[in-house]
Amino acid sequence: MGKSKSKKILELFFDLAEKMDVRIVNAKGDFQGGLCSVNDKKHIVINTIKPIDQQINILAEGFLKLNIDGVFLAPILREYLDNKQKRLF
Repeated sequence: MGKSKSKKILELFFDLAEKMDVRIVNAKGDFQGGLCSVNDKKHIVINTIKPIDQQINILAEGFLKLNIDGVFLAPILREYLDNKQKRLF
């Protein structure tokens, strides 16, 4: 995936998180990241040491575990999530 497309998708995930009241936590360390709940609030932790494409994959996997039916997604983000879902399931 091209760098500008990756940055756009990452930006759209942050917008989606805001819409869905999901907190994206940027951290550095020896971990993969993913979806978790803290005090009934959803968080997706991403490792900023990892390449942007891996960060996007973690976000996609996290959002696919949530109910995104009925949530407007930009076409590029919808396409990315649909493709990711086909590979996962």
